Amino acid sequence: MALSKKLHLTLRLAVVFSASFLTVFSAIFLTQSAYSTPSNHVLIVDGMDITLGPPPNSTNIPLDTTITIDALASASLNDLHMTPEVPIARVYSEVSGPLTYLNTFYPAQLLKPATSYTVSVTIMDVPVSWSFTTTSEPFNPGISFYLATNVLWIALSAAISATSIVAFVIWFFRRKQVNHKT
Repeated sequence: MALSKKLHLTLRLAVVFSASFLTVFSAIFLTQSAYSTPSNHVLIVDGMDITLGPPPNSTNIPLDTTITIDALASASLNDLHMTPEVPIARVYSEVSGPLTYLNTFYPAQLLKPATSYTVSVTIMDVPVSWSFTTTSEPFNPGISFYLATNVLWIALSAAISATSIVAFVIWFFRRKQVNHKT
């Protein structure tokens, strides 16, 4: 019987840990970003509207910006390259309209201050390029940056705290019941 109670308690605490971890992780992951989203500009290439970000010839672009290209779903995006070179950590594609996909390119590092960047990509076998210049201001991250970059540790801390509180409450009430019986 004691094993059954311990197993039941362990399962309860595992559910509390899992639920609190997933809730906090999802809330932060889905709402916060370590990157700035650029404003967009529509460029017409061979009769096709392509939305680019940051806009061509824009200035004062944040150092943590993403590069965005929104084009027809059938448009194949190839060979994205930035000069000066910037490694891309990941690419995220999402449906942005009935026939379009938004492709977001996340740089692996902050862009350099007061630097002119040229983005080149081939879209449906047509070379497209544009330039933008980053801000001269140093990077000053906000709360969103810290939440997004520490989401795993924040969720883990919250789950451990919630599980500890629930375990203490269960222990307290069980102890109270035992003392009440004697």
